[in-house]
Amino acid sequence: MIPRFAIAIVLTALLPTITNAQQRNAYYPFDSKADYYAKLHVLRGFIQRYGRTHVNRIYVAKADSGDGSSFLYGYWPEGHSILLLGHFNPTFEGQRKTTDYSWLEYKTRTDLRTDVVPTVEDIGGSSYLVDRPWTRRIIKACIAGGRKVIIDRRSHR
Repeated sequence: MIPRFAIAIVLTALLPTITNAQQRNAYYPFDSKADYYAKLHVLRGFIQRYGRTHVNRIYVAKADSGDGSSFLYGYWPEGHSILLLGHFNPTFEGQRKTTDYSWLEYKTRTDLRTDVVPTVEDIGGSSYLVDRPWTRRIIKACIAGGRKVIIDRRSHR
């Protein structure tokens, strides 16, 4: 005779487990389908202008900004950058697209080669420098729990 608890353990092991990815919506970490497509459109235009390689990977996740709020970030290894994707919204004047890619490059891109300092104290009064622990936290969140977006520059010219 098999004990009841052994049967329960076997049955539990046979049931499918729901992962975090399955619990998320199809467009996670974006807020909605419309947000996903809008930001992806702007991201493609951005990569067309500033990407240096044919294939570009952007790991997108909502991560703690450091003040307790979360923000949409993208870790872009080929561009040696963290992008503040929360600002990647298309802009229009009437029917004419007016997205300012140079503003996005200047204001939303953190260059990991030049804009990272060792500690918070090293930031001083800078409005663009970030500290290394913040950088590590954002990159880890993007790679471990984010969505991988691949943009091939050759197919969008």
